[in-house]
Amino acid sequence: MSRMPRTAALAFLLALGLTACSSSTGDDGGSSPSAGVPSAAPSETATKPSGPYQDIEFTGGDGEPRQGRLYGPEDAPVVVVLSHMGSDGDSQDDWAATAQALAERGHRVITYQRLRPRYQVWQDVIGAARYARENGAEKVVLAGASLGAMASLHVALERSVPIDGVVWVAGLLGANGMRFDQAGVDGVSCPVLLATGDGDSYGATEDTRQLHAWLPGSELLVLPSPRHGTDILAEGGAPAEQLETAVLDFVDGVATAETFTPC
Repeated sequence: MSRMPRTAALAFLLALGLTACSSSTGDDGGSSPSAGVPSAAPSETATKPSGPYQDIEFTGGDGEPRQGRLYGPEDAPVVVVLSHMGSDGDSQDDWAATAQALAERGHRVITYQRLRPRYQVWQDVIGAARYARENGAEKVVLAGASLGAMASLHVALERSVPIDGVVWVAGLLGANGMRFDQAGVDGVSCPVLLATGDGDSYGATEDTRQLHAWLPGSELLVLPSPRHGTDILAEGGAPAEQLETAVLDFVDGVATAETFTPC
């Protein structure tokens, strides 16, 4: 048998090595058998926040089931319902850190994954608030960002479930089938926290300031940020810390108030 030339042998071994690497990693996007196939979505476990919570199911105001998470002590007298924003990429995970922080302060927290269509998202909030009351909540605070803020205020004004406080983060006065005006919000007597970035491109800065003018008893927080809603929290830094601290302190205030009037 003739011996393979040294240079040819080296080239042959190098080709084998490259083929093996390509087949095992698929990083080159062309040689792997799975090239061109989207990578698998993260598992449910991978997207869950690190803090403890229970998976729950409750019935929305429309009679349809909703999936959610329950944080905090089971006997906590105050329950906070956190509603997320309305874009396709938004989810209950956007509030995860705040939910954990509230739970660490001794409050119960409900987050949920909203259902379509968006203009009926307030049905989710009604269901979560009813779930809270049916499970022993003495006080219920509705808190939301953008679409979630609007749904929270909508439910508080509807008064089908007693609500003891509202947190509005970067909501709009009119969108997705919900509209607010001075006459409509007149008479709100529960504590209200209104927050927004000072450069919100969706128009939430102006609308939040206007809502504060209509609700002279409300607390207004304008943060130095161009971000919208919970995107302020996601970006981190001082504005995120200010927003989370304001929400935590507001809920603590509702919890410790000796006298209170539902919205």
